[in-house]
Amino acid sequence: MPFVGLVSDSTPGFSDEFVAKYHLRIVPLYIRMGDETLRDGVDIKADEFYRRLPELPNLPTTSQPSAGDFQACYQALVDEGATGIVSVHLSSGVSGTINSATLAAQEVSVPVEIVDTQSASAAQIFAVEAAGEAIAAGANAEQAAEAARRVCAAQRIIFAVDTLEYLYKGGRIGGAAALVGSLLQFKPLLYFHEGKIDALERVRTSARAARRMLEIMGEWMAGQGPLRAMVLHAVAPERADELADEARRCLDIVDLQIAVVPPVLGTYTGPGTVGMCCCPISAFENKG
Repeated sequence: MPFVGLVSDSTPGFSDEFVAKYHLRIVPLYIRMGDETLRDGVDIKADEFYRRLPELPNLPTTSQPSAGDFQACYQALVDEGATGIVSVHLSSGVSGTINSATLAAQEVSVPVEIVDTQSASAAQIFAVEAAGEAIAAGANAEQAAEAARRVCAAQRIIFAVDTLEYLYKGGRIGGAAALVGSLLQFKPLLYFHEGKIDALERVRTSARAARRMLEIMGEWMAGQGPLRAMVLHAVAPERADELADEARRCLDIVDLQIAVVPPVLGTYTGPGTVGMCCCPISAFENKG
């Protein structure tokens, strides 16, 4: 039976339930830890990654999937009867994953809609969900991709890291590089700006960082109605719980989840990172 295929990469750390619900195919990125090259989410999960991270003499590195990895995934969907494919990925400003997907799309016989989220993590989860719901409602690939892009445009994400060391050494820091060497006891607040990680401002303590994240998110989402939210953390569950509780009190949130920052993203943010993503419920509505 003809269907629209849905593909993403491994960086958001999708749950097994989510993958099953949306019949999602995942093309994993690669993590180099010491002498090992591991498939993100396949050969290594978040708990093992963060357990091993402090023991490594050098920071891990990551690499995008190859065009061949994507072509194999797309072709498998075509062979199963896909008439179109929606492929949703982390920002092209921080990874070459979109480029690999685009090259692979040229080698298959059905249209492939590539969605560049211009963000990552929870924003990508929301975008994939929007595409999956659209497909379930009968949308074609183009319509489902548009649903994902609508969510990408509406969402905002902000996060605080304990140190810029991981982002700086991994080359993913964008304009936030200006803060390196001048932080002292400051905690940088970061966000995605034009697809790249950039500095928003800096605060002195983790507690102040959480309060300021909520203040900024409130300004960004003012007047946009009820929100979906996701709080993210890297080995900081207590801080994530506190942020989630406060978010429920000060923002118009109707659905909130807490998730762990998965290995590929954790390679660049490092332990202690806490952040949140919000998107208006209205962005998920079927526009027909």
